[in-house]
Amino acid sequence: MNLLPLEVLPGWPEPAPMSDLHMWLLLIIGPLAFGLVVTLIAFAPKLARGTSTEGSVPARALEPRQE
Repeated sequence: MNLLPLEVLPGWPEPAPMSDLHMWLLLIIGPLAFGLVVTLIAFAPKLARGTSTEGSVPARALEPRQE
């Protein structure tokens, strides 16, 4: 599976053909893994704090009062 022809300048050695696995890693898996790492770094402070109930309204306060 060669998407692009491997052309080189005259006098340069011919490159080795790329395998399908290498193409998947380079074009699909690599960018997804990089995006996952960036996302985890961006959300790390929130994930480290966990869910906080401080400042939130309890569920009982939202229900209508029965008199």
